[in-house]
Amino acid sequence: MSERVPLDGILGSKAGFLLSYPRYDEETVTRRIHELRGLGVESLELLGRHMIDGIPVQGKGHVGVVVSALVVGKRVALKIRRIDADRVSFEGEAEHLKLANSVSVGPVFLGVSENFLLMELVEGEYLIDWVGGLRPSDEPRLQGVFRGVLDRARRLDVAGLDHGELSRASRHIIMAGEVPHIVDFESASTGRRCRNVTSVSQFLFRSREMRRRIRGVTKLQLEEELLEALRVYSVEPSDGSYLRLLDVCGLAE
Repeated sequence: MSERVPLDGILGSKAGFLLSYPRYDEETVTRRIHELRGLGVESLELLGRHMIDGIPVQGKGHVGVVVSALVVGKRVALKIRRIDADRVSFEGEAEHLKLANSVSVGPVFLGVSENFLLMELVEGEYLIDWVGGLRPSDEPRLQGVFRGVLDRARRLDVAGLDHGELSRASRHIIMAGEVPHIVDFESASTGRRCRNVTSVSQFLFRSREMRRRIRGVTKLQLEEELLEALRVYSVEPSDGSYLRLLDVCGLAE
């Protein structure tokens, strides 16, 4: 069961601790409650698969804590800037998320302020866990999802936005039904070379944690061919080299 905390009840509550994580500060919480009102947030909802001091949340990173919130009665994701974060606002991350949205990638951007980022709440399993529940007969589903992940990574490459975390994507790809969603753009950048396709390919086909899970679902064995296709794409990330990579991975249409 989730616990819903209206803004008027946040001071001194578990939700208040999250607003000033990693240490409670009443002055900070008071200011941030006012900031939440400006974004139209009505209440916070304590639920999720991760825990912070026994409090369920949607996620936790070096920059922020993600919780569920209600805006006009609709459940959304609210990212709260940690008071020890290495940046002063979410404006940069918001711009990166909007760029990702422009190529139909990432949770939908809904709003931003200095200490909060509002976006669509993507609910589902992490891809790594979803794959672990597949059977050998599910190979076509696996192929369709992997193709979806790679296509999204390709769109980010074309847009000039490097996600920055897709080589370690176990907590950055969420399955909403059969649809993969790339989330968490706090490490994203438009100022470095884009490696989304190469990074996520390494994760899907070469990481130990994923190889162990797909072993019983597909007989696909990739080594030299994949490495060569990734090398070619890295040097010349064109449509042609991307299609060649898909072909090597058995994902071409």
